[in-house]
Amino acid sequence: MLDVQGLVTAFDTDDGRLVAVDGVSFQVHRGRTLGIVGESGCGKSVTAFSIMRLLPQPMGHILAGSIQFEGRDLVTLPIEEMQKIRGGRIGMIFQEPMTALNPVHTIGRQLSEVFLLHRTRDPAEAWRRGTEMLRKVGIPAPDVRMSEYPHQLSGGMRQRIVIAMALACEPSVVIADEPTTALDVTIQAQILELMQGLQRDLGLAIILITHDLGVIAETCNDVVVMYAGRIAEQGPVQDIFSRPAHPYTRGLLDSIPVLENERKSRLKVIDGMVPGLKDLPAGCRFQNRCPYRIDRCATQPPLETVTAGHSTACHRWRELPAR
Repeated sequence: MLDVQGLVTAFDTDDGRLVAVDGVSFQVHRGRTLGIVGESGCGKSVTAFSIMRLLPQPMGHILAGSIQFEGRDLVTLPIEEMQKIRGGRIGMIFQEPMTALNPVHTIGRQLSEVFLLHRTRDPAEAWRRGTEMLRKVGIPAPDVRMSEYPHQLSGGMRQRIVIAMALACEPSVVIADEPTTALDVTIQAQILELMQGLQRDLGLAIILITHDLGVIAETCNDVVVMYAGRIAEQGPVQDIFSRPAHPYTRGLLDSIPVLENERKSRLKVIDGMVPGLKDLPAGCRFQNRCPYRIDRCATQPPLETVTAGHSTACHRWRELPAR
């Protein structure tokens, strides 16, 4: 459904041009969920905004690469055509519903606008479809909610409304940027179950951006692990969790809290910090935090190695001890 190849995205700042996404490539297939995971600042959200052509202007630029969707390259597509795809063929669930929703307009007005832009010119028909969409995503009393404002609803309801807006026109691809971060675990489970159910019904391809490996394990078919703007590892979810080939992926998995013999085990961490965009090292970007670093890591960026659909970018991936 979506083929991203060699994506490079940068921002013009007072410190010069900084590359936030550097050579990212992946594919998303119909009916499958691709998870993008990594620490804050690794380039996950910038990748999503690049696909949607929603980078802040005039600072953000796509410098290289292609984003193929339905036979067209979104990078070079005229903005008028991109506006038809955005919300119509590709939907996006934003991270924080209170910033995604306009506080001075009713839910009905905002949801109806999606249908008026992409599906119908009849306001009454758009309102009816909006009400039906709220019913599909499990909003109680949808007729009443259509006339309410975002601040009158709970966090879980607001997130469901953002999902309804993203799915209103039955897009082929949905990008979900941290869709459950601000929600408690009960509502989180309901939102994820809702997305999976809609995926089964509509055959959606989903890109799920998160830092939660538990969510990745529960919902995704394939995983991309990003670090400092580059892909460290990617492959089927079973391979990533059972046979992680990159030290960073191992560090993320080892940092998941566990209980051993009913006693709290010591929380494992990845020492150090993610390098800033203006202080990126010349070789492997994980070198300053990697326990398996060798001299070559300081000067030579590792090349991607692919084995049976599982790829990693590490000089020493063959030498890592069994986990």
